[in-house]
Amino acid sequence: MFEQVEDYAIDPIMIGADLFAQDPRRDKLNLTVGIYQDAQGRTPVLEAVKRAEQRLVERQESKAYLALTGDAEYCSTLGQVVLGKAFNESWVTAQTSGGAVALRVMADLLAQMPTPPTVWLQSPTYGNYIPILTAAGARHQTLPYYDRLRAKLTFEQMLDGLQAAPPGDVFLMQGVCHNPTGADMSEDQITALLDALEARGVVPWIDLAYLGFVEGFEADCAVARRIAERFPECIVCITLSKSFGIYRDRAGALFVKTRAKDRGRLTRAVTAIVRSGASHAPDHGPSVVRTILQDPELKAHWLSELDQMRQRVVRMRQQIVATERDLFHTDRLAYLAGQSGMFSLLPLDDAQEMALTRDHGIHVVQGGRINVARLGDDDISWLVTAVCGLLSPSS
Repeated sequence: MFEQVEDYAIDPIMIGADLFAQDPRRDKLNLTVGIYQDAQGRTPVLEAVKRAEQRLVERQESKAYLALTGDAEYCSTLGQVVLGKAFNESWVTAQTSGGAVALRVMADLLAQMPTPPTVWLQSPTYGNYIPILTAAGARHQTLPYYDRLRAKLTFEQMLDGLQAAPPGDVFLMQGVCHNPTGADMSEDQITALLDALEARGVVPWIDLAYLGFVEGFEADCAVARRIAERFPECIVCITLSKSFGIYRDRAGALFVKTRAKDRGRLTRAVTAIVRSGASHAPDHGPSVVRTILQDPELKAHWLSELDQMRQRVVRMRQQIVATERDLFHTDRLAYLAGQSGMFSLLPLDDAQEMALTRDHGIHVVQGGRINVARLGDDDISWLVTAVCGLLSPSS
């Protein structure tokens, strides 16, 4: 029977990790990882998380199942913190196993509609969107978002492409720290995009995976709040892996804003889809999050630790730019200082990208994505020298 199984596409991040592991050189640098790491390559457990976990050990009284849509108190707390005054009883919520399951639940729901809408995606965008949508059988199309060789947004082309979207279609975007490009839209561009979505009757779907890594947690919620306040229907997916450093504990949520007459049916639909898939979400990570967000002292400590991670990423970006100026007196990587989050794309074509690994031992995700947070101080001149050498006309 199993001889009939066809080859499945492999995640480029996994390919990159495998190639790094197979590289026999001792001097090699792995920039493919998709998680926050410090200068020693560790993903630390935040002190606020440890304190919350200890409190749970002492006080948690049961490990029984929660409702299919999870802990209502967790969802309510998270909704109030992220969406602010826009969060109320008009939202359908579900606790999910990270952001990926929230995305998949929504993809299943859209695909099962009698007239399935098309999901419009930025290109390039998060590498798991298309596999999730494809597995669900959801319709999708891409729009040009970023030119990696020029290191610039192709915003006007994206808006032009949206003219083909009929009312009732969906636009899937990331809120902050765009993965893989690191290039977020400006305030004016966000306004123009929301104007276009509203004018065409396209429903915004925002994915929040890196809250706190641009200007701080509260400020980074602003785009989601604008959408939540403005649109009668919208979708918000959240993962807290990066913000709390709890990757393996899978804390996420789905929030869907709908009209009152549709809320009951939508609640039943989300519940049925959760039951047929993940069934019950794990509770440890979400309980840690709820404990921290509901305790002012723990929340303040967590925000301080999150800000330290954010500042380190900013510092790494600035050091790349400063190192290039010191070594080569050029600004070919200067755009990195103006981008945000852990990820960015190097301005290399495919041949140059292959040479970066082959000749310099620097491993990146296919397409040139690097994890800036993975860099240590001693790695920056190595990366800058290699990239600038490949970009040199004489190389």
